[in-house]
Amino acid sequence: MKRKAASLDVEFDSNGIGDFVIVKSDGIPTYNYAVVIDDSLMHVTHVIRAEEHLSNTPRQLLVYDALGFEKPVFGHVSLILGTDHTKMSKRHGATSLDAYRQKGYIPAGLNNFLALLGWAPSGEKEIFTMEEAIQEFSLDHVAKNPAVFDFKKLDWINGQHIRKMTPEAFWELAVPFMKEAGYMTGDEDGEKLEWLKKVVATAQTQIDYGAQIPEKVSMYFSDDFDFENEEAAAVLKEETAPMVMKALLEELKALPELNRDTVKAAFKKVQKANKLKGQQVYMPIRVTLTGNQHGPELAEMIPLFGLERTEKRILKSLEKAGVSL
Repeated sequence: MKRKAASLDVEFDSNGIGDFVIVKSDGIPTYNYAVVIDDSLMHVTHVIRAEEHLSNTPRQLLVYDALGFEKPVFGHVSLILGTDHTKMSKRHGATSLDAYRQKGYIPAGLNNFLALLGWAPSGEKEIFTMEEAIQEFSLDHVAKNPAVFDFKKLDWINGQHIRKMTPEAFWELAVPFMKEAGYMTGDEDGEKLEWLKKVVATAQTQIDYGAQIPEKVSMYFSDDFDFENEEAAAVLKEETAPMVMKALLEELKALPELNRDTVKAAFKKVQKANKLKGQQVYMPIRVTLTGNQHGPELAEMIPLFGLERTEKRILKSLEKAGVSL
């Protein structure tokens, strides 16, 4: 038996096929019978699957012939391997679609990642919409070597698609995780709801999947925090740090309104008045407010804390570092 698939002829010895079972004694059809019926009823024209199914193909072709169905074109691609280069299994991580959905991976990101497993586009572009991938896809670019399911790559690709989401779509992604974390009930409205939406928006550029959102916004729901390490605490012991924090609080208290633009202007005023470098201003502010040396934009963060909480967090951090204004 011979079947031409793309540019490769695959031959099977018919003596090795035998009189195979298509329906079990309990009336349940076997895979090789059911899949032919299923694909035929759906008018499938091309069957592309893993190389481990190659041995099933001759049996299915015989079923196609016996039933008088039009045969599809068959193609087989290399298996997907785990990061240890063994066949993917449960021990490598989540294997069901629902498991990825529950962690907050979005369809656009997961589809993009899966499309690149064993297939390479003609250029260097890696971020595709489904429509772009369909236009770009060609079997000529399917790799012969097994693809590796790289979770870090999945996170990166999914994160790129999350950054492209509309604010409304990102909010919808966040709501279940915010509820699960106890940060909202779903009954919020008015100013509280608007505040929550602004808080959630700060996480959009920081996460790779939805389940990471609560951790990224946790600072807005508690004023208890520690310095991430000794290096962060040391920032507040620098000679200019107390001066910066005192000047910042004075500027913030003088503002008629706390918003992104007015806070940015206050930063620049502090920097210019004290003739300091940006690092000398922004780093101690970030550490006193969050305990960390990295995070969301400060000009967005402070209006969400409000003046009272901002001052409280600053003074508490300075006290923990043994620094006074």
